Amino acid sequence: MEQIKAAKWVLLIVVLVLLSTSSGLASGFFPDFYLVYEVKEGDTLSNIAQNFGVSVAGLRWANGLQGDIIRSGDELIIPSKPVKDFPGLNQKLEPNGSEDLRLENLPQPVHIRPAMPEVDIPRDELIIYQVRRGDRLYDLARDFNTTVAFLQALNELDSPQIREGQRVYLPIKNLSPRQALERTISSDEKDILARAIHAEARGEPFMGQVAVGAVIINRVLSPHYPDSFRGVIFQPGQFCVVQDGQINLPANQQAFDAAREALEGTDPTRGAIYYFNPDTATNTAWTRSREITVTIGNHVFAR
Repeated sequence: MEQIKAAKWVLLIVVLVLLSTSSGLASGFFPDFYLVYEVKEGDTLSNIAQNFGVSVAGLRWANGLQGDIIRSGDELIIPSKPVKDFPGLNQKLEPNGSEDLRLENLPQPVHIRPAMPEVDIPRDELIIYQVRRGDRLYDLARDFNTTVAFLQALNELDSPQIREGQRVYLPIKNLSPRQALERTISSDEKDILARAIHAEARGEPFMGQVAVGAVIINRVLSPHYPDSFRGVIFQPGQFCVVQDGQINLPANQQAFDAAREALEGTDPTRGAIYYFNPDTATNTAWTRSREITVTIGNHVFAR
């Protein structure tokens, strides 16, 4: 127990798992309590098994794993004893005597589903998200500042398993406006943002390109401008690259990188909603009336 404490690992909840006697286990086998452990960065299945005094095979069996790959944020069921000690499972071990198991031949634990939280959220505080390859409910819960149980209840899911192409509801009420924007931007609007950065700031230092993206984002979030990237960028009279057609140039990778960094919250402009080149600006009375926040490369940023 002291070894487990020293590892600074967090036990999230205690889940009761019932092993069915009809699955090949000896009769009279009583339910065991299992711990659920959240995987941390740098964890391996081997060191988790060692610290909890169970076998790697037991962890694979209890969690339905076909291999040893785990990721930070995964929740692993920790069996109360090594899997080889369960009645009726010894014959399932590989002939070489190792603890590797033919998982398809093993009885599966029956997980008693915990009570789901009550969910009552207005539709305007939800988005519909299409699951992409590699997405997990654990990751979505972390990204949207909620819990796996909440997302299961919200989407009436019997398990935390989701599949590519599935559409799920996600709450945005726990996100800041900038976080909600970053998590809900469409690929089309991300491309428009990158093209605007490329057209307006190619040749500028990378942070200057991030700054141009930040100004556009600040306008999207402002009540005084349109609430979409397309609306802000194509607002009449605002960006000269729209008037001269440079907005139609394809963005390079650096512009996409700058867009991503700005979307993730980097704002070197300190909240600016304007920028201009002092060497080419013609309305000097207007530029002098603005509160200057920072100068990056050839651009002055202002509120």
